[in-house]
Amino acid sequence: MQRIVIVGAGMAGGRAAVELRKRGFEGDVVLVGAEAHRPYDRPPLSKAVLTGRIDDTTIPLTLDGVEVVTGRRATALRPGTLETDGGPLAYDGLVLATGSDPIPLPGDGPVRVLRTVDDALGLREVLRPGLRLVIVGAGWIGAEVATTAAAAGVEVTVVEAADTPLRAALGAEIGAHTIDWYTRAGVTLRLGVSVERTTADGLVLAGGELLPADEILVGIGARPDLGWLADSGLVLDRGIVVDEYLAATWSGVDGPPVVAVGDCAAWWSRRYERRLRVEHWDCA
Repeated sequence: MQRIVIVGAGMAGGRAAVELRKRGFEGDVVLVGAEAHRPYDRPPLSKAVLTGRIDDTTIPLTLDGVEVVTGRRATALRPGTLETDGGPLAYDGLVLATGSDPIPLPGDGPVRVLRTVDDALGLREVLRPGLRLVIVGAGWIGAEVATTAAAAGVEVTVVEAADTPLRAALGAEIGAHTIDWYTRAGVTLRLGVSVERTTADGLVLAGGELLPADEILVGIGARPDLGWLADSGLVLDRGIVVDEYLAATWSGVDGPPVVAVGDCAAWWSRRYERRLRVEHWDCA
């Protein structure tokens, strides 16, 4: 194996590049990222970056001898060739670390998400006293942004389809204990409310009620973008299907070794005897 290409320049992709060198791989390592940034840490985006304490969360990785290509998006995959919007890249080993993208809402209104450092900096710029911010989703992102925005004098309403915040992450009983967070922060929390669509005037709820908003932030989860891999020959099932060692499988074609890591990997867990896809910093 002479050339390993890593697709995705986030935490998982950056760590993969470091480990390849640490473990003695002497061939070419190419780290390709769709964003214009080198690998950076995402958890502080809704905390320290949004509050203005820091602007940069670049991870201090030792990438000596690694070719880092930023601002280049993968568009298709064939055995031995990665197609990108900047031209093809040949490989004889591949690491897929493309993460996941926020789940959108239907509608034609302008909305924000909080997934990248540019998202965080852009949201920070508009948080001002009197702004009407509606947040869809009372998960961790919703809680952190709501608290920060309210402290900046923003009028914040959080809409959640479940009957408690953080139900998916913590369960209903523990999630219910977080309701008081919103009250203490001065945030209006509306539970058990479904969303129909976004508009230029605000958020339309199921049943037709309009919540007026100057800004809408959507934080209802994320999923891997698998469209560019649809005709690749890799096995996909709500993620890139890999075994317990993170090795992917070619279906109907012979291809070089491929592994998938981080948010995009649907990996087999021996402990739980089922396939998991875990969107967490530790997993990446």
